[in-house]
Amino acid sequence: MQKPLTQYPTGAVVRITGIDGGRQARARMLAMGMTPGCPVEILTGGPTGCRVRVRGSEIVLCCGLAAKILAVDNESDEGPRCSCCPGTRMRVS
Repeated sequence: MQKPLTQYPTGAVVRITGIDGGRQARARMLAMGMTPGCPVEILTGGPTGCRVRVRGSEIVLCCGLAAKILAVDNESDEGPRCSCCPGTRMRVS
């Protein structure tokens, strides 16, 4: 089941499924490499914002943007899979 990044605990590895926001929020997410299907590791999570690792970079997201980014557990069969990440069930490193 997809839910916002702010609802995942620290240490969770999730996969981006989409964004519940407008054009500007979507453009910002894509510019940071957070594309649908991409695995993301929650380094610090919570309702006040998130620090995540995506494609080898650490990104800090404010609570507003983090709440708009929807994801599923990386092991879930739901949602898209990233075609540029090796392996279909790869853990973010």
